[in-house]
Amino acid sequence: MSANISNPKTNTNLKRELLLQVIALLVVCGLLVYASVSSDKQLNKIMPETRSWASSTNLRPSGMSACFELLQKVFSPERQVKTWELPYRILGGSKKSEQERQNSASKLSALQPTPLVHGVLIVVSPDQSLANFEVEEILSWVERGNYLIYLDSFVLRTSRRLLDKATMTVKQLEPPATNKKTDPRFDVPFYDHLRQLTVSADHSIKGGRKIATVDGACVIAEKDYGKGKILIASCPSLISNRQINQSQYWSNFQFIYNWIATTDGDIYFDERCHGLSQGINVFYYFLRGPAGCVLAQIALILLVAVLSTNQRFGAITPIKVSRQISNLEHINGLSNTYMRARAKQAVIEIIWQNARLKLCKFLQISPHESNQRLQEELKANSSEQTSAMAIIADQCEKAISNKDLSDDQLIELVESCDKISQRVDKQMTSKQLNRGQDAATSSTDR
Repeated sequence: MSANISNPKTNTNLKRELLLQVIALLVVCGLLVYASVSSDKQLNKIMPETRSWASSTNLRPSGMSACFELLQKVFSPERQVKTWELPYRILGGSKKSEQERQNSASKLSALQPTPLVHGVLIVVSPDQSLANFEVEEILSWVERGNYLIYLDSFVLRTSRRLLDKATMTVKQLEPPATNKKTDPRFDVPFYDHLRQLTVSADHSIKGGRKIATVDGACVIAEKDYGKGKILIASCPSLISNRQINQSQYWSNFQFIYNWIATTDGDIYFDERCHGLSQGINVFYYFLRGPAGCVLAQIALILLVAVLSTNQRFGAITPIKVSRQISNLEHINGLSNTYMRARAKQAVIEIIWQNARLKLCKFLQISPHESNQRLQEELKANSSEQTSAMAIIADQCEKAISNKDLSDDQLIELVESCDKISQRVDKQMTSKQLNRGQDAATSSTDR
């Protein structure tokens, strides 16, 4: 009689083999994740950037990772250099009574950082302009005896909210300062071991004490705010990776170091303004790192295995993808991108080419003809409108090669191109109507 009893030794060997396979899977997935993370870091240093991102986690030229590491080395262990990814109200700047502050602090979770923070907050080129309530929370924190370094180009009106609260203003520099040396200073303590800075700025600052000037125009200013201080600069790339990597810009980092050395407390690089936020949940904290990547890779392998064993096929169903963004949002996003990239030449070239196509169609010439031929055709008509169009066409062609094109000139040329398009459309429509009327008249005469 045969017995249907499994061998215990065989079951033990199967369990051991399964356990070894799972361990090998975990080891291989972990090694792959860490290898890909390290290779991505090295690749990010040499790959061209698609956008400027002044984050301390960005290893590319526009990032602040080099400044973050240098400050860690020169100020540790006396002062800590960290990133700030929490709401600004946790800085402790909200105006509450001490009793309310103690009550709110007692309700915080053990994983949440202490809400009373003292030190220096460094804000560089926020991806989105600070809201009014965020500006009030930061300035209230500075007023209690803390320090703020705020570097931005101040191109957008919404990016000047902090300046408005601090009673400071900016003015467009004509022409902009590009890699220019600042005026030598010998009366400012922040200029130890240096005499000049190398800056690029589009605006000058009014209000506060002048710290650095270019041809008399202030680009870096300091202002006392309550018990604290604010350092405002209109040159956001002052301490970027691109500049710290070159010896001619080392005085810029020396200047920032000298200013921070006059303060006390820890040093915080604001990453919340760059879209990074830190959760207080322990699972979220670990899953956002390499451990999360390993688990996600294992889950993906298991998902593929489960789906492959339960594969089913059905009728093809078309899926209608509706547009999720309005035209106005798309236009605002593009205009914001072009302004931040300072691609004014690209903007006027795109708009002028559209108007030029309509104009060539109206004049019945090829759009590939040179600008000189277009000018000759416009002047041949000898009317006031075509003369004005010829002037505008010449201005647009020159603006395409003008690297110092101002905002006012760009707006004026865009409006002129719109007027040309409208006039050409009207004249084309009137010509078609006249042709239709002539055809109708000739048919009735017959």
